[in-house]
Amino acid sequence: MKKLLLLMTIPFLSFGQSSEIYKVLRTVENVEIREYVPLLFASYINSGKENDQNSSFRVLANYIFGSNEAEEKIAMTSPVVIKLFNDNEMLFRMPKKYNKRNIPKPNNTSVKFLETSSTQKAVIRYSGYTNKEKEKRKIIELKEILKKYGIEHTNQFELFVYNSPYKFFNRRNEISVNIIK
Repeated sequence: MKKLLLLMTIPFLSFGQSSEIYKVLRTVENVEIREYVPLLFASYINSGKENDQNSSFRVLANYIFGSNEAEEKIAMTSPVVIKLFNDNEMLFRMPKKYNKRNIPKPNNTSVKFLETSSTQKAVIRYSGYTNKEKEKRKIIELKEILKKYGIEHTNQFELFVYNSPYKFFNRRNEISVNIIK
């Protein structure tokens, strides 16, 4: 239910998709093996309430809505990434025009930046609103398929949320894990 409420306090939020950030290398059953380009993320770990994703979202949303030294509004991109293995660290991908040198400095010092290198991920998709039970089932399903095909992974799963909570139909969520090459 918490994820259903995620973002509800931020009206008229629009999740825009920027340029392509990955290419599908192959499909194994219902799992895509993807190659991701290097990306820059704004990151926040809520050290207060456990698993309070609404608060985490608000902190990052405040940053992109202008709570930064430049008072610059930054486009919202999708998906929102939640690191299920790292205290539900939440990540917003920054638009392609930004790098660590030109990204506006956040007013909230708890907002950090994370640069990733090119990575391969195994990703399984599902629809509807997400919740802990769906996430656990998809993680188990993803692990079983990867084991069946001898694909090693880091066992550090992420949740990708592509849609605003105001979108009721054709919702897209994914569980992802980095592949060990």
